[in-house]
Amino acid sequence: MSEKTRVLLVDDEEQFVINMARILKVRGFDVSTAFSGYEAVDAIKYGGGFDVVVLDVKMPGMDGIATLKEIKKWSPDTEVIMLTGHATLSSGTRAMRKGAYDYLMKPCDIADLTEKIKEAQEAESIKRHPVLWPRKTVREITLHSLKKLLPDEPLVKALEMLGRESGEAAVEEVYILDNEDRLQGVVTKRDLLNEAQKIHPEGSLTWSTLLENPHWLPEKAAKRIMRHDPITIQLNGHLTDAANQMIMNKVRCMPVLKAGKAIGIIKLQDVFQYVEHEIE
Repeated sequence: MSEKTRVLLVDDEEQFVINMARILKVRGFDVSTAFSGYEAVDAIKYGGGFDVVVLDVKMPGMDGIATLKEIKKWSPDTEVIMLTGHATLSSGTRAMRKGAYDYLMKPCDIADLTEKIKEAQEAESIKRHPVLWPRKTVREITLHSLKKLLPDEPLVKALEMLGRESGEAAVEEVYILDNEDRLQGVVTKRDLLNEAQKIHPEGSLTWSTLLENPHWLPEKAAKRIMRHDPITIQLNGHLTDAANQMIMNKVRCMPVLKAGKAIGIIKLQDVFQYVEHEIE
């Protein structure tokens, strides 16, 4: 894309906003700032449109959850990433139920935030142009590199698998399959961070710090924390349907099934790139 992604940073900690805005601008984003929920809503109403809002949960006056509600009222397609401290972890998950794209723990890793902004912008662009989604099949962009784990394997094995790759090769989740490759559930990076946070509630964790300290994870089997019934798509399904499901369920990857068995994954970023290729 030639146009810069428009980002609105919202936090009552002014120095944090100024520093973060400077870093994101260096990384190629078009960044505006607001220091309260009220300023953020005015920016959304009168600022000419933003692709992504990065919004603190805990602010005086209009807090992050109330601000999120107003942002979605005035600009429903704008994606919102919430920033939350360990004391307000439940607010992050509550925000996602109310329409936030995702949440990150403060202090957040700048690389994590940059990736989340890019992912959120891609989802926002697809939602704005649904008529341009291709009626092609999932088969054409399925990646046959499904990260899979047996139900009884430990959480540290899931961490190891998710930490092997970075950049475009990285994924957010590992899938739990039985011995016949039938899908049982999914464990995400967020699930692992939450489990480690329960044991170490005194500080905020980032993915990079957890990778450096795998012993912070509890000695649990993957099946004890896995999310059951993850969304899936059939190999001969349409990319339109896949994009719809991933956007509505706020996931960036989805397992592809053939004859009841998981054979690979499809990524939202690949759907988006395929759409761009078809339009050009």
